[in-house]
Parts: sequence; structure tokens; C-alpha cells
Amino acid sequence: MDRFHNILVGVDLADGDLCLSHEFSTATRSAVNKALWLAQHTGARITFMASLMPCLGDVRETSSLVEMEQLQVVVDTIHERARARMAGLVAEAQSHGIEANEVRTDGPAWLKLIEAVVTNGHDLVLVGSHHQHALGRLLLGSTGRRLIRKCPCPVWVTSPIEEGRVGTILAPTDFSETADKSLRIAWSLAEKCEADLHILHAVPAGLEPVLREIPIPEDDVDGFRAKLFAEAHREFDDMLSRTGLNEKVDQKHCHIVTGPPHGVIEAVAKQHHADLVVMATQARSGLSGILMGNTAESVLANLTCSILAIKPAGFRCPIDFDAVCVADA
Repeated sequence: MDRFHNILVGVDLADGDLCLSHEFSTATRSAVNKALWLAQHTGARITFMASLMPCLGDVRETSSLVEMEQLQVVVDTIHERARARMAGLVAEAQSHGIEANEVRTDGPAWLKLIEAVVTNGHDLVLVGSHHQHALGRLLLGSTGRRLIRKCPCPVWVTSPIEEGRVGTILAPTDFSETADKSLRIAWSLAEKCEADLHILHAVPAGLEPVLREIPIPEDDVDGFRAKLFAEAHREFDDMLSRTGLNEKVDQKHCHIVTGPPHGVIEAVAKQHHADLVVMATQARSGLSGILMGNTAESVLANLTCSILAIKPAGFRCPIDFDAVCVADA
């Protein structure tokens, strides 16, 4: 976690039907609170960024109903109220001894956040998630999904049900280089939070269900399963050794479970009441900029706790900001 020194926080000035509400939504407040907590523990500086696009879009839709002078008054009022709200966040951060500033934009929030990361070298983006009941994460259907796929730095999507302290962190691993990186970050967070760290590896069932349905001796099927688990345990031990966690993580918190990875991650997170899942995202077919294979995409869409998504080494943002087209980005 000590690598996070330049935090960018996405601020949603809207709440429900109000494009510019008087109070921050639960989702935004959760992201702001987490950023303040991180900055206090790491000495990081914070930039708060808000997009006025929703408000200005509403103004454009009603422009034919008002005179130009009146329209400009409305626009000026929106900018002034937004400036005051954002200045309040900066003052709150400064009251905690945190260096902070604010930025307002009239572009798409996800695109401007990524552009700020590319331009200003932010090493973490924090955004809030609006839950959509059983239908998954509303934010991950739009802003969050785009950030996780295309933003070159780690993205932390906070859950509005997370209240303050992170008590339990779950770190899934597929033994890849990116997963090792995410484990080190998860351990650093666990130390700072005084949280329990659980490490999980999912062993795909593979051919086992098919083998049990055909005339093969049961002992042979059991032997096949035992071989899979023995190999998984060996790789797990190797992973703990190379990440330096072999003497730090409680063995009771090391889980090797059979099943599809996305289902196993969701089940273990729920079983142990995880507050945060720190998870590697993988590039498909070696293409930089196209993230989240089937496992990560399924997990990120269905988890109800907070998520910290870690990029592969060498990941490059696929957006050319000199020739960006919002419709294509």
C-alpha cells in the first residue's frame, strides 16, 4: 500500500434524480472516506475529480426553453455550486493534514479519470459503487468497468455497505506474476488495516465430473483428483515463498477449493465476510488494454464488497487522447 502516493478520487455530484445534490451519495462518501484513510496512512496526496457533464447535459436539453442570458446564469450557478462542494472536500482533506486539490470537468467521468492518470501519474483511482440490488453493480456496468479495463493504474471500487475499517481481505491467486503483485499489495493493506488476509486458489473440476460418469474405477478418479490437489498445494507453497508470505499468513486462511474460479471467489468472500477483494486482472491474448477475462469479469460484476483491481506489469492505456472519440473509447 505504500506505493500509493498520488490518489485520484472520482466524485459523483449527483444523487438519484438530482444532478447536483446538496449531499454526497453514500457511494461517493465511501470512496472519499477510503481515500482520506489511505492518505493518512501513506502520506499520499489526493485529487478529487468531478464531471459536470450530467448537469450541463440537462441544461442543454432545456436550452430551447430559456433565453441565453438565463441559460448562462444556470450554467454559472452549476459551476459555482460544484466548486463549493469540491472545495469542501479539499478543506476536509487539509484538516487531516493531507495535501489535496480538486478538478472539475465537463467530459465523461471515466475518460477524464483515465486521462488524469496518464497525464499526472496517479497511482490509484478510487470510485464508489452504486448497487443495483440483485442485478449487480450499476457502476461496473459503465464507469467502473471502463476504468478497470482501460485505466493503467490500480482501481479501487468501494462498496457503500463497507463501513470504515477493513477487517477481512480476500486475495485470489492463479499463481501468475500479476497475482503475486496483487498478493503483496493485499498483505501491505492487511498490515496497515490490521485485517485478516485470506488467500484463495480455485482448482477447476476439469474432467472429474465426466470421469465419474463413465466406467472408470473410482480409485482412479480419486487419484486424478488427489494429483490435481497435490500440484495445487505445491504451487501454493511456491507462491507463498516467492512473495515472502510463507511465514506471515495464517495457514487457516489459505484456501484451495474445487470449482469454477468466479463461483469459488464469490462463495469464499461471502463465507468469510470479506470487506475487500484484491484481485489481479489479466490481459486477453497478450493485448495490452483489453482486460478482464471471463473469471475477473464475472467476479467483478457480482461481488458486493469492495474491489481493488491490479493491472499486469507493462499494461499500457489503449486510449489515444490526442485523437480520442468518446463513442469509440
